[in-house]
Formats: sequence, structure tokens, C-alpha cells
Amino acid sequence: MFQKKSTVKTAWSKLRSGFLAIGFFSMILNVMMLAGPLYMLQVYDRVLTSQNQDTLIALSILLGGVFVVTGLLDLIRTRILNRLGARFELMIGAPILQSSIRRRVQGKAGGDNPAADITGLRDFISGPTLIAFFDAPWIPLYLGVLYVLHPYLGAFGLAGALFLTIMALINNARSADVMQDASRARSRSDALFTVSEQNAELVHAMGMTGDLARRWTALQLNAHDLKSRVSDRIAGFSVMSKTTRMALQSGMLGLGAALAITGQATAGVMIAATIVLARALAPIDQLIGQWRTFLAARGSYKTLRALSETYPETPKRLALPRPQISLNATIAQAGPPLAQNATIGGIEFVLSAGDVLAVIGHSGSGKSTLAKMLAGIWMPQRGAIRLDGTPMAKWDEQDLGRFIGYLPQDVQLFDGTIRENIARFSTSIDDAKVLAAAVAADVHGLISSLPDGYATEIGDGFHLSGGQRQRIALARALYDDPFILVLDEPNSDLDAQGEAALRNAIRGASARGAITFVMTHRPSTLEAVNKVLTLNKGTQSGFGDKEDILRPRQHETPVTQTAAAQLAARRALAPAQEGAAQ
Repeated sequence: MFQKKSTVKTAWSKLRSGFLAIGFFSMILNVMMLAGPLYMLQVYDRVLTSQNQDTLIALSILLGGVFVVTGLLDLIRTRILNRLGARFELMIGAPILQSSIRRRVQGKAGGDNPAADITGLRDFISGPTLIAFFDAPWIPLYLGVLYVLHPYLGAFGLAGALFLTIMALINNARSADVMQDASRARSRSDALFTVSEQNAELVHAMGMTGDLARRWTALQLNAHDLKSRVSDRIAGFSVMSKTTRMALQSGMLGLGAALAITGQATAGVMIAATIVLARALAPIDQLIGQWRTFLAARGSYKTLRALSETYPETPKRLALPRPQISLNATIAQAGPPLAQNATIGGIEFVLSAGDVLAVIGHSGSGKSTLAKMLAGIWMPQRGAIRLDGTPMAKWDEQDLGRFIGYLPQDVQLFDGTIRENIARFSTSIDDAKVLAAAVAADVHGLISSLPDGYATEIGDGFHLSGGQRQRIALARALYDDPFILVLDEPNSDLDAQGEAALRNAIRGASARGAITFVMTHRPSTLEAVNKVLTLNKGTQSGFGDKEDILRPRQHETPVTQTAAAQLAARRALAPAQEGAAQ
């Protein structure tokens, strides 16, 4: 059985060597940070008493060299973290995108934003919060130095560090849950904003702008309310932490002065202890101030890890030969992955290379569901679709995709050139195949008339009409001569010229041996088909040759037979057209 694995956890473990290097540099940096307090100790206790300028100059030069080395090590540590963040983003970016696509295919639209989560984790790795975590383990070093200077000073520093640590733990306990709620609320408002912007023309035409803006504002108010609660709590603890730290430093100075007055310590010890305490408490203070960043990064890590574990990469299957003979569909029960009840069933047919099947039926009869089954997007709960005798579920996803051309109802082109879109963004684009697909879809002339031709960038303000997008998407479906061609309402945005091009493309695919499925509402598309399947409430009500399914009465004359066949086709499609009109 295939064991689920977390891409995020694996990628994080691969940063271990980099984190070890950061830990090594942090150790050296924290040790060298003691140079400042030691310098103050020597100046107050030796230089001022001996009045020896040569000692002062030597100590100052030595301290300057230490600061230079410290600065270089800190720079190296920061640059390593920046590269670790970029490396982590690159390691998990593509797998998380694939997991997100698999989740969407299975009908589960998450309320999270994986891209934002990846960016947040990258910023956490390369930001100051993680540095504070690497500095925190060296707090005992500074407390030990305080004990060396005087046990009372060490006890005072330990008490202050424990108090700030307890504050940090309470801060975490009170902020974690609210932070997650705020993140989910913000994701909802961001999703509404994105969808509204993507459907700007629909929103504007139907007067939904104001209502959607008010709904977005309500979601934002909820998100800001939760975020403000988190911010207020963290800010309160942060202010308390800074105030406590300043009070502890002043207390340390006063304690050192009391020890100096009683002769138990020197003035240099008093100043050095104050500086050491400030350095010991700095990581805790930074962690409390950056706690919101840490909570967000932890939430992003959990979300991405759960996504990668729930929708892992499917194991590589045996490479099967390209299908070229038949398709056998036996669907007893099927539907969307999350549907409680099956939406189609009782479907059974066999097609051979070169067949063109029109699937007709009223709206809601299951045509689009069947199209997604035939395109390999969904799999039947009971039954199978076989290519040359092998069930689709046994094929490797990537291999199967190369054998299928799919044109959905909702046509989407991606950010890139027309050439890249037609070639399905293949890493090795075959220009001859791109041109052949464009010619087969009769869209070569349209593309050539554009300012940059096949290099025209989709998006970035460039506008294509619905019919143009549909014809380019048809060329994308025809790229590399797929064996299975699934066209779901392929002529919904086409004019008469576009419909003629579509029929020619279907005939061309049939001539080279492809099996084509056309889910249609229009009788004109039936001219290019030789098989018809009718659906009624998700169940197959008829299948066979077009002439048999739409057979006119035998006693009629040829003229009336033709009219009767056209009338039968219209009657078969009438419920669908009525549903579309509604």
C-alpha cells in the first residue's frame, strides 16, 4: 500500500545541514558578544585604575577586530538563512501546487491560501524570528557569566529570564487559537476579493458591485476584529516584556552598585553584568515581539503539511503503450467525488478508433459529469472506463493526460504565450505539433493576425473574445493528436465560421483514428458524428448509430425523412435547449 508522506516535512529535514551551520555561527557569535562586557570590565577595573593608555589602545583595537569578525559572521548567517528560505520555497512550491490541484479535482475547495503559506514560511526562515530561536539556547551561557561575576547577579538574571519565559508561554497559550481563526477569516475575505475581481464583467453587469463590496467589508471587519485581538494580546505582552527587561537591567545595575559599595564587586563588574543581562534577555524579548510571526509560520507549516499528506504525489505507474483501438465504458455508479448520491449510472457503450459520439440530453442530465469521467478527471465509484482493455485508473496520470484532449465548458487560458498554451506548457515544445493543432482547429489565421502571432502573451491586459479563447482551447485539446477527445459544449461561443471549423476538426480527428465525444445542445454538431448517446436524469436512455437513434419513419419520402430526422434531433435536444434558455 502506498504510504503517504509529507513533502513539507521532507523539505524541512533537508534544511538540517543549513540549520546546523546557523547553529555553529550562532555559537561563535554569542561567545564573541561577551567581548563588549569584558572590555567594559577591563576598562573600569584596570585602565582607569592604572591610567595606562597603551592597555586601553590594545583593548580597543582587539575589540574593534572582534566587532568586525562578529559583523561578518552575522552577515554570513543572514545570507545563509535567506538562501535556506528560497531553497525551502523551491522544494515545496511545485509539490504543494500539485497537491492543491489534486484537492480541487477531488472537489474539495480549501479555505486556505497555499501560496501565501509558502511565502510566509520562507519569510520566517529568512527573518529575525528564527535568529532569535538560534540565540535563545545560549542564554545559559550569559547567566553562567553572571554567576561567575557574582552568585547574586546570576540568581537575579535567572529569575528575570524565567519570568520572561513564563510570559512568552502564556502569550503563546492565549494567542495561538485566535491567530488561526484570524488567518481563516482573512483567507475567506481574500478569496471573495479574488473571485469578484476575476468575474468583474459579470459583477458589473448584474449590479453586484456594491453588495459584494459590503460583504467583503463584513468579512474584513471580522478578520480585523480577530487580528486586533491577537495584536492587542501580543502587543500587551511585548510592552510588558520590554518594561520588565528595562526594569531588570536597572535592577541589575542597582544590585551591582550595592555589591560594589559593600566591596563584594567592582564598578567594572556592575557595568559588565548589566550588559550581559541585556544580552541574555534580548532573545526572549525578540521572541515575544515576533510571536505573531512564529504563530503564523507554525500554522502555515501545519496547513501545508496536512495538504501534502492528504493529497500526496501518486506513485509512478508502469508505462503502458499508447491506446489506439477502443474505449469501453461501463459505469454503474458515478458522480463528483464529494457527492453523497451518484449523479450518473447505467451507462454502457463501446467505441472504436475513429468513432465520434454525441452525448445529448437536457441540462442536469449528467453530460458534464460523463465528460469528466471520460477525460480521466474523476473515476467511477462502480464500473470502469477502459482504453484498449486497460482501466483508466491503472494509467499513470501524466501518461494518460498526453492521450486525452479536453475542452471544458468554462474555457480558461493560462498566463503565457499562445504557443505555450496550445502546447500545454510542455517543457519541450514541438512547434510542428503546435502549428498542426492550430491548423486543425482552423485558428492559425487568427493567431497569425495578432501583433506577436504565436508569441502573443495571454493576460496582462490582452483581451480575447469568448469564441477566440474557445478555438485556441480547441487547438490545445488537439495538440499531439490525442486518442481521446472530449469536447464539452465546444460551440457555445462560436459563430457559423467557428462551428464549421469545429466540425472539420472533429472529422480530422476521426480520420486519424481518435475517439471523439461531443456534449452538445446544438443539432448542427450532429453532422460530424456517427454515434449518439442520450441521457435522461443521469441514466443512459439510448445508444447506437446516429441513423438508428434519430431514425425517421420508413414510409416517408426522402425529403420528409430528412426533415423528420432533423425534427428528431431537435426533439432530443429540446429539453437541453430549454434548460439552457432558462
